[in-house]
Amino acid sequence: MKKIARCFAAAADFAIAAALVMALYIQTSLPDSYSVVAGEEITLSYPVLEMKHTSKTTSPQVYASAGNSYSMDLKLLGAIQVKTVEINVVDRKMVQVCGTPFGIKMFTDGLMVVGMSDIPSETGRANPARSAGIQVGDILEKINGTRLTSNEQLGQLVEECGGQALQVQLRRSGETMTVSLHPVRSGDGKYRAGIWVRDSSAGIGTMTYYDPNSGIFTGLGHAVCDVDTGDIMPLQSGEAVAAQITGCRQGTSGNPGELKGKFSDGVPLGQLISNTSTGIYGTASGQPFRVGEMMPLAMSYEVRSGPATVLTTVLGTTPREYEIQIEKVLSADNENGQNLVIHVTDPELLAATGGIVQGMSGSPIIQNGMLVGSVTHVFVNDPTRGFGIFAENIQNNAKAAMGIVQNAA
Repeated sequence: MKKIARCFAAAADFAIAAALVMALYIQTSLPDSYSVVAGEEITLSYPVLEMKHTSKTTSPQVYASAGNSYSMDLKLLGAIQVKTVEINVVDRKMVQVCGTPFGIKMFTDGLMVVGMSDIPSETGRANPARSAGIQVGDILEKINGTRLTSNEQLGQLVEECGGQALQVQLRRSGETMTVSLHPVRSGDGKYRAGIWVRDSSAGIGTMTYYDPNSGIFTGLGHAVCDVDTGDIMPLQSGEAVAAQITGCRQGTSGNPGELKGKFSDGVPLGQLISNTSTGIYGTASGQPFRVGEMMPLAMSYEVRSGPATVLTTVLGTTPREYEIQIEKVLSADNENGQNLVIHVTDPELLAATGGIVQGMSGSPIIQNGMLVGSVTHVFVNDPTRGFGIFAENIQNNAKAAMGIVQNAA
């Protein structure tokens, strides 16, 4: 009898420990706040969770009117307190889904340091930039008070220094500092700094949606990053241009594929205004993205594992819907394009591309008639699978982009 009691006690202890571990996991994986559409109730994808209002006296009008907020307790199995979350009531956003290819031409805000090389000088090999404390990934802003705008300008300022020290203002991890750079005379008689910088970038991606009310468009679902450093390129100015897909190099395990395309001639589609972890944003010239239908934008809590489609263009300029599966719904707090795990199942898309390929980033993901997210990354060892970002996270930065436009005006 005692042995049976001990077994029951051990089983109970194990169950309690498992519940506490699960509660801790849910606590860290769920965000501290949610947005819920006015008049709707929020339901999470954890069946073991109960959501209870922290106040029993809150007016029903609070839940029905955008701009209000309230708090809810999350409890595991109705007993173990997991956390309290803030619920923000919002209006349902309607956007125009795209899935069309577009070209990106952007110039950096300052010059990004992407590499260094030693200079053979009269006294031996030297690297003035490294000696000054400059690092790969730094953004060079000014030299002796002159704002830097191009590689050529930097080279000219260094060449004309006459051996005198240059005061370089740079930005590193959001902090501004000034260092003293002493160029050296190379074997050809010219002064050099031993530094490689980048002042611009260009490429092709996929447009996610256009908001005809604000005039804001967004694409990629992730930032434009430097190919050498992997850092987000600071945007000074740029434009979106029309593009067309001319072919595809299929993806295989270990070798991501790539859409091949070219910029189309003509007037720019719009001006770029921000480059963020959730995508690139801009203001449209007129209303250039009329290829897609108006569609409600889903909140993160509305996205579920199961069938969905992706709207993308694999040839020409006209997008098509292809079947996929949303295999996992991950944390809503992760804005680095890893909210969803998706699996391409459509035979036609698999035959054309092998799965997810470079250039498809930004392709809208549609589920239950709503825009739920966009494609962001491919799994290197399995091109049929990849990550997606919540449309809600994209929209949050679209609001910030709209604020940039309003402040500029």
